Amino acid sequence: MNGITRRGLLKLTGGMLVAGAGLYRTPGVAQAPRFQDADRTKDRIVAVIRAFDPGYAMPLPDVQQVKPVPDVVVPGVAARPDQLPLIDYFVGDLQLRYSFDNPRYVSSVSAADLKRLKLKREDLLPLAIANFRRLYPNFKVERLQPSVASVTNAGELEPCLMLDAGFWEQERERVRSEIVAAVPAHDTLIFTNRSVTGTVDLLRRVAAEVYGSAGQSALSRKLFLWVKGRWEVLA
Repeated sequence: MNGITRRGLLKLTGGMLVAGAGLYRTPGVAQAPRFQDADRTKDRIVAVIRAFDPGYAMPLPDVQQVKPVPDVVVPGVAARPDQLPLIDYFVGDLQLRYSFDNPRYVSSVSAADLKRLKLKREDLLPLAIANFRRLYPNFKVERLQPSVASVTNAGELEPCLMLDAGFWEQERERVRSEIVAAVPAHDTLIFTNRSVTGTVDLLRRVAAEVYGSAGQSALSRKLFLWVKGRWEVLA
């Protein structure tokens, strides 16, 4: 699979966390000045899905459980506690990093930002979901095969669609089956209908190929099952 992009791989098969600083989405572009407060507004907050480091010491939930990660530490960065990025557990090895979205950058949300914007911590997830749908209304679901699909056109925030319960309930009702999803890379969300024979195994193989080719953009090897209105790690 050398030389094949992650997008190309999907078609063939089916076919820095620094509070207040920018994080590149496009390599090779000179970094712009830091966001000002005028850019860091509540209507730009999204929840970026990332993975815990393999050596993370605390137990991780096999069933979706959004709650704050305590004692966040950013290696090599000295910052006041209220300036550190806010991070939540999500499911399995996935976490949520709340950020101010921009076409070129992601800038972390801190406790100081919550105070400035008069928000509570529990406001973040529903706000992030609503903002994602408003900021990326033209995301697409590409049916690679009748029962295997890929999410595209969401500004490389495709995995964030995992947070939209309304979408997954609608998809579950459409196919009359449980849904299995994978987020093997920062810009990749693929899913399938669990009731169709062989598709979960196909999804597992595709996810492994994408994860293996993603380099520093790799996210998770795991598969996730949508059941009872939440995600669970699929063994």
